[in-house]
Amino acid sequence: MKPSFYQLFRQRLRQFARLDRRDVPEPQIIEALHKTQMDGLPFIYISFSLMFVAYALIQQYFLSEDGQLTMVWVAWGSAVFLAVGFVVLLRDRVPPKYVELATAVVASVILFTILLRFHFNNEPKQSANLALFLFGAGVMFTSGWLYFAMQLFCWVAWAIFIWLSPIAGSDWTYFGVMLFVATFTGLVAHWVRLHALQRAEILRIVEQRQRRELVQRASQQQTSYAVGRRITSILELDSLLDQIATLIWQRYDTYYVGVFLPSKDRLAIEAVAEAGSGILPGGLQLRAGLKGLVGWVLANGRPLCIDDITRDFRYDPAEKAPNARSEILLPLKMGDKVLGVLDLQSDRYGAFSPDEIPNFQLLADQVAIALENARLYAEIKHFNQQLEQKVTERTQALQEAYGRLERLDQIKTDFITIASHEMRTPLTIVNFNAQMLLEDEEIKANEYHLKWAEGIGRGAARMEEVVQSMLDVAKIDSSSLDLYLAPVDLSFLLRQIGNRFRDALQQRNISLSYADLSRLPEVEGDVEALQKVFYQVLINAIKYTPDGGKIGVYGRFLPTASGGAQPAGAVELVIKDSGVGIAPEVKELIFEKFYQTGQVMLHSSGKTSFKGGGAGLGLAIARGVVVAHHGRIWAESDGYDETNCPGSRFHIVLPVKQP
Repeated sequence: MKPSFYQLFRQRLRQFARLDRRDVPEPQIIEALHKTQMDGLPFIYISFSLMFVAYALIQQYFLSEDGQLTMVWVAWGSAVFLAVGFVVLLRDRVPPKYVELATAVVASVILFTILLRFHFNNEPKQSANLALFLFGAGVMFTSGWLYFAMQLFCWVAWAIFIWLSPIAGSDWTYFGVMLFVATFTGLVAHWVRLHALQRAEILRIVEQRQRRELVQRASQQQTSYAVGRRITSILELDSLLDQIATLIWQRYDTYYVGVFLPSKDRLAIEAVAEAGSGILPGGLQLRAGLKGLVGWVLANGRPLCIDDITRDFRYDPAEKAPNARSEILLPLKMGDKVLGVLDLQSDRYGAFSPDEIPNFQLLADQVAIALENARLYAEIKHFNQQLEQKVTERTQALQEAYGRLERLDQIKTDFITIASHEMRTPLTIVNFNAQMLLEDEEIKANEYHLKWAEGIGRGAARMEEVVQSMLDVAKIDSSSLDLYLAPVDLSFLLRQIGNRFRDALQQRNISLSYADLSRLPEVEGDVEALQKVFYQVLINAIKYTPDGGKIGVYGRFLPTASGGAQPAGAVELVIKDSGVGIAPEVKELIFEKFYQTGQVMLHSSGKTSFKGGGAGLGLAIARGVVVAHHGRIWAESDGYDETNCPGSRFHIVLPVKQP
């Protein structure tokens, strides 16, 4: 059934009268109207200034009526006044919020001229000028109360002129009807123009908002594409994550970007890569709990968009960068498995929108693919190393002709390698079962059983470190240590390793300080291998420094390496402690495999406790890696004394460029 004419009329009228704001706040609409009106106001001022010039000339040379001279001077004054206003407006001296008052000024000048002419020629036909002004004012103003004030003033003035006029008759009635029609027409024009301007400004604001969103979406897609290209060429996990974090930070201009991965026991979550202005010079390395925002995303596999971090019930201060206000967190998923969390933080409230989650999740999915590729690459790399090691073992087994000492040493190396490989399988089983016990609800509820399960997990992790050390020694002895050279920032690397001992240092009240190493040049080396060097030397310093002692790290640049073989120079690092020192006769023996100072049975079992035990492989691994880098490592001490603690100094020299 077709709607009637009346229904169509009501429908069209309702559509025209209703103003769809499209979620644009009213203050923003008013501000936009003021700016638009201010853009056209200089044209109004100069136009009426020229009109008053023409009016003054016409009044002076073509008209002859009462008050002619006064009207001429008022016209010239109005023209000059409006011209000055035009210059002021053109130089942006008037803020947009005063545009209605500026419009009222030009309207008042025009109205004053009309009323002055009415005063000198008080006759009904002068009402036509007033009627024209009433209609024109409806188009000039966007403020309703100012327009109504102008209307009221005009009607009051007209009534006064009727009362003072000596002329009576039907002419006043005729022009009164004209004024009424002009008033009504002006009201309609005012409302239609205001409504149209509001619609136009709303559409313009919405268009700008959509354009910004499109630009942002395009930037996000470009970043995703750039990350996708980058991850296809990088397979080393540490380098991959650092570059991804830096790339996202640079493209999105966020305050902080972090890639969080769970630890092996999944009891802690650490930022393995960070970038942004929220990171302190010494590094930030945030840690997240299982009950915080990062832990929630890791456990549930769903993204989060937080406008105010501190107001969220899952807020954990340890996982927030300084001055961070809002945050978006995305799970790094491969199928149903959550590998980690991509965390973007901003120093502004409400910086992220839920509409951005799909694009950010696409970015997170690419990072997850990169993580999985890096893990598979590491497994293949490790498998290749195992194959190479086995080939080396078979080759070395055929070299018994070199002498009994070499054969015995080779047999010992083979035993270490085979034993460590054989131990990996039961260790993996023990570690897996320990994790299963730790995740069992009944075990968690029983503190006695939980303590046992945690002990099993720590023991398995400790044994895994020993096995890995044995493998490293075997690689060094068999000269199968493969180095993957890249520029290495020693200052960053040392601080990163020092952070791993933060808890142990706090427990034993040992201070670890760093000299200014920022001016040292980067060296060419294998990051993973050099990490083991500094890890072993630092843990050795901690073990042989009593509680309350001090450890310092110093460095300098040597313009020419030892013997002058390296024209690019070298970097010398010194790790100094206030420990028990080293006896002169064992300064070289401590770098031999399985060497232990003092009576082994009297050593404590803690890895970082005073005189803690170990396999005796740490410094041997450190020397092997340094030598593989064509460098040198040695120890200096004034002697061994557990009472006076003379301390020791470990020197590590690494060439800037590998030969």
